[in-house]
Amino acid sequence: MPRSPGSVSAPTPAKTERRIWKRFPIYTEVWCQPKTKGDSDRLSALVLNISRGGLKLVSAHRLEAGTLFRVGRTSGSSHSTAALSARVVHVAPEEGGMWSMGCTFTPKLDEDRLQEWVAAAEKV
Repeated sequence: MPRSPGSVSAPTPAKTERRIWKRFPIYTEVWCQPKTKGDSDRLSALVLNISRGGLKLVSAHRLEAGTLFRVGRTSGSSHSTAALSARVVHVAPEEGGMWSMGCTFTPKLDEDRLQEWVAAAEKV
């Protein structure tokens, strides 16, 4: 329907940011191990970003929403970063048969632990 010359469309409301903690892009290769699987069932993934509250993973392996898992760095960096516990919150398909997974840490990371991961990613 054509607009009249004096009509003004309502502005689209801005999307509100719901995140509490700052996210850091880190692009780090990791392994993920669902807590119900044995030690040999580690899956590979890439962390795209991390915050005190969680991380975003991309992988060819899909973890279902609600899955509890451990995640650790795969690189042989001299910087020590122990495995973290997390839960998948949402899953979305990506191009090329990949999966994007938003995850929350259980428990949340303290600032020192977060900075260990960020610093280790910068050294690679």
